[in-house]
Amino acid sequence: MHDIDFLPAEYRYEHLRRRRQVWGITVMLTFVGLLAAAAWVQQQRYRKAQEQLDAVLPEYETAVAQSNRLAEIQSELKAARADAELYTYLRHRWPQTQILAALLAPLPDEITFCEVQISEEMPAEPVPTQRRSRTDREAEKEELAKLSPANRDLKQLRSECDPRQTTVSVSGVTSDSAALHHYLGALGQVDLFKEAELLSVETEESDKDAVLRFSATVTVRPGYGQPDGPGKPSKNALAQSHDRTIQAGLGHGQKGLPNTHARRGEVAP
Repeated sequence: MHDIDFLPAEYRYEHLRRRRQVWGITVMLTFVGLLAAAAWVQQQRYRKAQEQLDAVLPEYETAVAQSNRLAEIQSELKAARADAELYTYLRHRWPQTQILAALLAPLPDEITFCEVQISEEMPAEPVPTQRRSRTDREAEKEELAKLSPANRDLKQLRSECDPRQTTVSVSGVTSDSAALHHYLGALGQVDLFKEAELLSVETEESDKDAVLRFSATVTVRPGYGQPDGPGKPSKNALAQSHDRTIQAGLGHGQKGLPNTHARRGEVAP
């Protein structure tokens, strides 16, 4: 048996349209509710993040200020160090009174000086340098221009003064050759001197006894701020530390140029 629908078709279409409209409104309201909930959650997160930012911001500003201050202090320290290095290098030369005092301290009674001369000389055989091109000279000028005034002056002074060597030329007489050798060995142990070398010795007859007339040269150690100067160990320090002996073998009447050499405590006949 079939059901008979006596309702008109328009009524069924209107009923279906209303149901669809209710579903649409429900979906829209649900979507709006979800958007509102998401917005509320985001707002809460934003407020929490803002609170954390407000709490961290003073510490961040303090850290930035400290970082800037540290950079400023490092810059000032670098400039002060450059000035100190320049000031130290300007006084790198040993006072002549100090050299003479170190020279006379171990002097025995058997030795008498006739002449002492302190001089500053360039190396006898400078290393030949190739002629620099114009590009190299311009690059060097640009490099110097980038340096601070103190570093620039220090570099120029080093190029002029570092190659120079301070030496002491000594001539005198002695009646005891062994005392002369021990004296040169003692000079080799003085921190102010690098080496002491006997250049010549001759026998002279006098009314009483024969005496030896000698000449020697003493090489002065580089000063503060120079290579191998105080505070900077020498390249040959380890080798010399194992070879500090004193040997005396010069005969009483020997003439000419004996190979007597004292380097930091070493005298080799």
